[in-house]
Amino acid sequence: MPERWRRRLRPLAGAAVVGLAMALGACSSEGDTRGDAGPAATPTVTFNAADTTVDAGGSTMLTWSSTDATSCVAAGAWSGSKPTSGNESTGALSGNSTFTLSCSGTGGTLDKSVSITVNSAAPGVTLVATPASISAGGNSTLTWSSSDSTSCTASGGWTGSKATTGTQSVGPLNSTTSYTLSCTGSGGTTQTTATVTVAAVSTPTVSLSANPASVGVNGTSTLTWSSANATSCTASGGWSGSKTTSGSQPVGPLAVTTNFTLACTGAGGTSQRTAMISVTGSGSGGALAGLVDSSLIDLAGDNRIYVYAGSVSADDDDGDAGDPVQEIAVTQDANACTFSYALSGLAAGTYTLAFTRQAQNDRPDQNDTLTFTGTATVTVASTTVTHDFAAPSTLRVGPGRTYATVRAAAAAAGDGALIEVDPGTYNDDIVVWRQDNVTIRGVGGRPNIHGTTVMPFVSGDDLRNGKGLWVVNGSGIRVENIEFSGARVVDANGAGIRNEGSNLTVCGCKFHDNENGILGGAFGTFTIEYTEFTHNGIGEVGRTHNLYVDEGASAGDKLVYRYNYSHDVQGGGHLLKTRARENYILYSRIMDEADGGSSYSIDVPNGGLTYIVGNLIQQGPNTENSSIVSYGAEGLSAGRTHNLYLVNNTVVNDRGSGTFLDVASGTALFRSINNLFVGSGTLTSGTQPQATTNLQTNSPGLVNLIAFDYRLATGSPAINAGTAPGSANGFALAPQFQYVHPTAREDRPASGAIDIGAYEYIP
Repeated sequence: MPERWRRRLRPLAGAAVVGLAMALGACSSEGDTRGDAGPAATPTVTFNAADTTVDAGGSTMLTWSSTDATSCVAAGAWSGSKPTSGNESTGALSGNSTFTLSCSGTGGTLDKSVSITVNSAAPGVTLVATPASISAGGNSTLTWSSSDSTSCTASGGWTGSKATTGTQSVGPLNSTTSYTLSCTGSGGTTQTTATVTVAAVSTPTVSLSANPASVGVNGTSTLTWSSANATSCTASGGWSGSKTTSGSQPVGPLAVTTNFTLACTGAGGTSQRTAMISVTGSGSGGALAGLVDSSLIDLAGDNRIYVYAGSVSADDDDGDAGDPVQEIAVTQDANACTFSYALSGLAAGTYTLAFTRQAQNDRPDQNDTLTFTGTATVTVASTTVTHDFAAPSTLRVGPGRTYATVRAAAAAAGDGALIEVDPGTYNDDIVVWRQDNVTIRGVGGRPNIHGTTVMPFVSGDDLRNGKGLWVVNGSGIRVENIEFSGARVVDANGAGIRNEGSNLTVCGCKFHDNENGILGGAFGTFTIEYTEFTHNGIGEVGRTHNLYVDEGASAGDKLVYRYNYSHDVQGGGHLLKTRARENYILYSRIMDEADGGSSYSIDVPNGGLTYIVGNLIQQGPNTENSSIVSYGAEGLSAGRTHNLYLVNNTVVNDRGSGTFLDVASGTALFRSINNLFVGSGTLTSGTQPQATTNLQTNSPGLVNLIAFDYRLATGSPAINAGTAPGSANGFALAPQFQYVHPTAREDRPASGAIDIGAYEYIP
């Protein structure tokens, strides 16, 4: 041992020295005969899954083994200590998962991982109809829920986007209807269908008889009727008006053989019967026919010709000897502003004719006071006798006439006047109409009331009224066959006609290149028919329109808009905007066409009872608003009935996107029946409709979609695909007419089941 070690050990004594010596010996290689064991081995691990892809909610088996490991620990999608070899189920998996196993031994630690891909769950969808079986005209409630979905879409008996859970009432239903709901999520799309079965509907039956069925000239008879499966009945022919579903009524005296027809309607449709009462001794008889000047007509009244035997004074029908032997309804001629009457089979003899527009006030077997306008005595033989009921006097306007301008004639006119205007251009012929029941009519062509300047407003100055070319303040004004153009005022809100009166009628007119075609309130009943609106809206951008009807002053105010053509509005205006409390938008063509750039095609901004039936409605490629028909966009006004009925319209979206129907939330009732929606876009936003047999398609089978001929062609999917729409609030929803271009109508034919859209297919 070296000296230096010895010197260090000297202070140590006893056992300490011995221990140190032993330790030093252990450090010495001299005399050590043990072998070298080397480094410990690193663990090995095998880790597998029976399946590396499973469906959501599925599981797989994990299997592992190891060498040179004394322990294993799980991490990732599992946890805890694990044996050095074994197997274990993953349990139900809802998403992609990674399982990690770390095994350790004296030689270190080794990690292994297994990843399991979990396929996304397909959405789960339930849809239940309660009740699932109803009687005709009943309602059901759809209730649905879904899981693993982000959106749902309805089809079949309902349409549009739906929440992923919800409820919706459907009906009234008159036929068995299936409702399909498709819900989509990351796992795909699942759909389910619920069917509401409507019990078979019985067609109404009607019996009608006359006793006696044959009477002498000026004889009387009694009609007796009954019905089954009917809720209402309507009389026509020799009688008229609503009738109870069963009852009896005396009729006569009768001068000619007369047919009495009774039509009764129920959920199963309409049936009618006719009873003929023969008048003996009348022979083949003669006939009466003629015109009644429109200036005499009251559109809100019952207009009739009373026929009396002999030359007598006109009186009501009150059961005495002087009663009329016949009453003839006066009706408006198709595609015209004229009115006429006709009767055949009248026995030869002398008769007194009298016209009244108050027949609605004439109650049988009671003395009523009626006003008769015009009477005549005629002799009937075997030929037709023609008698026209003309206006008592006429003021004539035109070159060489008594009045050179309409304004001059208006100054001379009193209440009830008829003013007839010759063709020509009447520049700045501005009138404020304060009289009542005045009729202004273009004859021999359509005179043009044309504005040439921007009209200022000067209080009390009619020529500078600041409102429009004609301002209507009176009641019962009729405007027929007049053209209005160039209306401009200082506030850029002028109109061809500014309506501030009540019960205005516009028939057969044209409004073009004005700031507004017509602007004003729906006071009383505002009737517009057989009229064209084009290229108006040149005033304040977005605030002037082809037609803008403002709110009236009473709960009964309504707009009747029928057989019209509104197109190519300017400045982002609306083709038709109405704030009336009631709206009847019927059998019209309301379209942007190729170049128009409207905002809405139809805008009903404050809601109200609205019927949109049998129209052609189109949104062009240049429209400024993606919605076509808008209801309640500016708020549903209090005190109104917010019911919208959209029936048998053809609605075309040439914009390629947007929304066909935008109906405000809070609308009490929205029924959409037999409508043909052509083109892409969302069908309905806001309140969803109680929809029945609508069709949305890009392949509608029309005669010429590009040329705006929306009649059905052979093979169209709309043919015989509709359902009977019934009636609502006493208004028949089934279309009676169809639009004929331009500004005309024709009877809608009946062939098989009703077709979807505004036209019935004609082979």
